[in-house]
Parts: sequence; C-alpha cells; structure tokens
Amino acid sequence: MNRRTFLATAAGTTLAIGLAGCSSQTTDIDGVDPDRQLSAPALGNGEVTVEVYADFTCPACHRFQSGVFPTIEEELIETDEITYQHADFPIPVEDEAVPMANAARAIQAETKSDDDPAGEFFAYKEELFATDDWGNDNLESTAEDVGVDPDVVADALEDETYLQTLAADKEQGEDAGVEGTPAVIVDGQLLDEPDAETIIAAVEDAS
Repeated sequence: MNRRTFLATAAGTTLAIGLAGCSSQTTDIDGVDPDRQLSAPALGNGEVTVEVYADFTCPACHRFQSGVFPTIEEELIETDEITYQHADFPIPVEDEAVPMANAARAIQAETKSDDDPAGEFFAYKEELFATDDWGNDNLESTAEDVGVDPDVVADALEDETYLQTLAADKEQGEDAGVEGTPAVIVDGQLLDEPDAETIIAAVEDAS
C-alpha cells in the first residue's frame, strides 16, 4: 500500500469542524499486513483502556489535545486508572495527515523499548500539535527535539514505512463505529462526546 492508494480509500471525504469534530465517510482499507504494524502508543497502566482515534491535522483533535487531554492525564493517566492508547485515523482533513502520522510512528519505532512501547511518540506528537508548519522539513527537524536523528523521519516519509500501521488503526476504528475525530472508546464503548466529563464518567462506570 502506498500513500496514493491510502488516500484513494478516503475518496468522498467530507470535512465538518465543530462539536462533532472532523468526520469522514466510512471506508474499507484493504491489504493490511499484521507483520508490518506497530503496537498502539500507550500511557498509563490502568485496567480500563481508553482509545483515542485522531487525525494530526484535525482542528477538533487539536482542541482535544489542549483542552481535554490535560485533565485526562492528571486525573486518569498519572493515577494509573486507565491505559490511554493513541490510534491513527487520518481522514485526511489535510494532505499532511498521513505524512504526520507516519513521521510520529517513525519516532515510536526508533525510541520504543520493551518497557516503553510508545517511546518518544507522545512527546513528538505534542511538538507537532504545537506548530502550524506541517511540511516534511519540519517533521524531520522536529525529531531532534525528542532526541532522534532527522534522517529517521526522512527515511520513513520517503519509504512510507508505517502506512500499514495507519491502515490497521483506521480499519479497526471503522469496525468499532468510528466515523470522525477525535473519537474516544472506553473499554469497547464508543462515546457520544469526547469531553473530559464524559470520559471520566465512562471510566468510572467501567471500573
């Protein structure tokens, strides 16, 4: 699967920014190879799993990151009440969605360990969410901010290394009923609203 094929699967994509976030028509992604996938980047070590499906270029995902995630981090992740997992769901809102997600997974692959399968993924994600420069040059140079050689990202962008991981995430999300971003699933339950109050309540119910 190359980037052109990946983007073609999202033909007919629509953009809806607002309370509902960024939405896309449900699509089928074929050719997912389980041997070419990374595990979900995760934070925390709780019994309740919170999966968050996101598009790096979705404005609603940026609002989630700045307005919802800090509360979730303080109240649920740092207390080990949940295992927080990132999943990629590039719609794409913008053409940079796939390269950005691919670059972030390159950081994960380069820095992960047995004890920390996410590596510096979340630190790199935070850097990308803080900038409006989504070009490849910046994706590569930002790698240095998390201690990674920019060539690692450059190679992944050129080879489209982690499209299989992105495709698998999106397929999994669609199977779970995800139609837009950000989407939050708490122990298998897709929430109607991805706000902090709803997430915390769902976690309490699942505990």
